Amino acid sequence: MTRKLAAIKGLLFDKDGTLFDFEKTWNSWTSRILCEVSEQSDVSIDKLAESIDFDLKTGKLLPQSIVIAGTHRQVTAALHSKLPNWNFDDLESYLLDIVIETPQYEVVPLQRLFMNLKSKGFLIGVMTNDAEKGAQAHLEAVGVLDLLDFLAGSDTGYGCKPAPEPLLAFAETTNLKPDEIAMVGDSLHDLQAADAAGMMRIAVLTGVATESQLKNYSDIVLPSIADLSDLLSKNSV
Repeated sequence: MTRKLAAIKGLLFDKDGTLFDFEKTWNSWTSRILCEVSEQSDVSIDKLAESIDFDLKTGKLLPQSIVIAGTHRQVTAALHSKLPNWNFDDLESYLLDIVIETPQYEVVPLQRLFMNLKSKGFLIGVMTNDAEKGAQAHLEAVGVLDLLDFLAGSDTGYGCKPAPEPLLAFAETTNLKPDEIAMVGDSLHDLQAADAAGMMRIAVLTGVATESQLKNYSDIVLPSIADLSDLLSKNSV
């Protein structure tokens, strides 16, 4: 493990559940869009919530929800199945506008973390199954967009996780070999994509998945990205 870590030159981060607190962001977003869409469409909020596996009583997404690991377009499609009179593209755009407006809660101060990692020579990217426009807005809002060497969303053109192609696009963009890159994420999709791409798999426990669900698919499990700098410093050459 020490040898593998010492070879790492690039860090590719998932966004939601890794850089930002997932539940604070997406439970809030989902509650809002369900209320607004239901009011505007006269479709029962219960039907809409069921389509994306949201528990209205607890105000939380269920573990199997498409919102957790799916793409923005997949979430739109799930809701649109209950809204046949809505134009799909208009619904997709409307939902994305609310994503951009939704406050983000950093797991740690990201600007400080990224500047520290950059000072150590690491190349940094973000790959999310969220739409690229939403990711840009969120990362710019916390002052880290300009620190990135790579950013991709599910609609950028490389595909989406758990496919390896968007991760390999980071490798190509940065001229790094896959085994010189660690994918840092909170879900099985992140870790499966990393495995398929031949990259190190670092799991963090700031999403909805538990350690028992992630440990067999990861090389390292960390409580959060707050532990990343120390881990890399201890294993640097």
